Amino acid sequence: MVLSKTTTTMISNQTIIAGGTYTSTASLDLSGAINLEVSFVGTFNASTNAGAKVEMFSDPTGANSNFSVGSKDDPLDTMDVAHAAGYTKSKPAEFKCSSVYVKFKVTNLGTQSITGVYVYAKVQAQ
Repeated sequence: MVLSKTTTTMISNQTIIAGGTYTSTASLDLSGAINLEVSFVGTFNASTNAGAKVEMFSDPTGANSNFSVGSKDDPLDTMDVAHAAGYTKSKPAEFKCSSVYVKFKVTNLGTQSITGVYVYAKVQAQ
C-alpha cells in the first residue's frame, strides 16, 4: 500500500479584521483521505488581545462541493490559535477526515487585524 500526502492552500494571504471571519471559497474533497492535518499561519498585530479560531465545516449531504457555510452552522472540527502579539504564528493540528467536502473558516478573536492569514490542508490518502 502506497500512501501519498497532498497539501492544498485553502485560505491564501487574507487580512481578517478585528472580530471578523473569512471562509474558504473552495471546498476540499476528502474522498479516500485517511488523515488530515490543518495548519494556520498569520501575523498578529502588536496591540491585539486575543488569538484566532480555525473551524472546519462539512457539506451535510456529502454530495455538494459548492455548499455554503452559514453563520449559525456548527463546525465538524476546530482549532484554537493563541495570539502572539506582533509576531507571525503557525500552528498545525490533526482534524477529522470523515466528511466528503469541507471548507474552513478563520475567526479573529482579537481587537486588531490579523494579516497574511493562510490555512493549509495536508491530506494523506491511499
